[in-house]
Amino acid sequence: MITETASYCAAISEERTRRAKTSPVPPASTPVVPRLPGIGDALAAARTSLIQRIEEACETIRPVLAERPSDFPALPPTPDDSTALGEHADFLLDRYLDPFMRLVFNGEASVRLAVSGKRLKKVSRRLHDAVEEFDHACAPLADLAGTLSSEHPGFAPTTYERTAAALLVLAAWDASPAAPTATRTRSLLRSIERDGHVRLALFVCPPVDFTKINSVQPELYVRDHMHGSVLSRLTARLRELFRGLEDARVDVDLWTIIGDTDEDDYLWYGVDAPAHLDRLALDERREALVGAVARYLTEEIPRAGGNSPRVFDGRNLTVQRLSGLAPSTACRQVYASVLEAPLHRFEPQDIEAEKKIMRGLWKPNSYYQGLPEPDDTTLTSIVVRKFATYAMQGRLLRECEPDLVLIQTERPSLLRARMLSAGWDETGQDPLPTVDFFEPEES
Repeated sequence: MITETASYCAAISEERTRRAKTSPVPPASTPVVPRLPGIGDALAAARTSLIQRIEEACETIRPVLAERPSDFPALPPTPDDSTALGEHADFLLDRYLDPFMRLVFNGEASVRLAVSGKRLKKVSRRLHDAVEEFDHACAPLADLAGTLSSEHPGFAPTTYERTAAALLVLAAWDASPAAPTATRTRSLLRSIERDGHVRLALFVCPPVDFTKINSVQPELYVRDHMHGSVLSRLTARLRELFRGLEDARVDVDLWTIIGDTDEDDYLWYGVDAPAHLDRLALDERREALVGAVARYLTEEIPRAGGNSPRVFDGRNLTVQRLSGLAPSTACRQVYASVLEAPLHRFEPQDIEAEKKIMRGLWKPNSYYQGLPEPDDTTLTSIVVRKFATYAMQGRLLRECEPDLVLIQTERPSLLRARMLSAGWDETGQDPLPTVDFFEPEES
């Protein structure tokens, strides 16, 4: 589903607040989540192997049941749930294959069945091995689910299993060496308990070419496609994340936000916008990006083993412009308070670090090529407004989606985390939890 509406937050806030009140509130602790690269692939491979061996076992069992229908229970269907899948395999072994083996290999009293003893041995051994491999692959998931259930009581058993799977995949992908926060764990537990899926957010920078800003149609600086964009340089690793979640059977609701307010929030305060900029035409180009981003994320790409989405399968995808979100009074107060006293929440070295980053954006072939480069004083003002903007946005997203986890694709990671969390300073409330695309800078 793809939506874009200015009333998005208002439309969903009341319902999500009501539903959130029905979920248990766990304590503020968090388990240690191991970093297991490829955990999603391992879970998927073990599951696929087990399903194949279950199907093979069923093919072997059916002829015997047709021959001796009253001697054994009816063959139940193969379940979809991972935990039940292992139990089903054990059931096939205990109630069919092992008894068949005892009948066939029973000395002089052996019974002739519709399958050979050699076939039974082979199928039984393969199913036993697949069960062991499946149990081994699922052991970290089972251990973490058990820890979650003891430290965060009150949720359904399937919630712990799905949350454990999500935490393991996120921890394996997260470039930050730090363990996942208690905030992330709580958000995932509540979201999965309530809706059956996790809520992830992804910011997308609009594709731009500021060399067109002084043309007769300066609004053309916003491009109408994503090829060659900032997002295009991130897609391979983003696909790894979503493939891992898919392999671990974690359902995802992805909220993709096009950050189309940067110029109005901070850039135009230091670099003059063209006087003849057609705001209506600019808005139309930005609106067209909603569909362009959705198509780009979900486009099927040929890969080894078959086609797959460039990033996300699109089943639960919302693409929206940031300008379509109405900041609350508290969000606007955050913006104003950072402008008034930036050093109350940030260090001077934070501002200098961001100024250094932004200066690089005016280099040839970089993001702001085509715009006049501001002097140091003006750049400082731009950076302070950028900090205020991020602080406001971090609070805005958390207010709109209380159980959201942000896929943070900007660097430097630690500084971005402080910027996004600044709107929650001194409130005693949880900031927006993130998973980081890039390794954190040296602090």
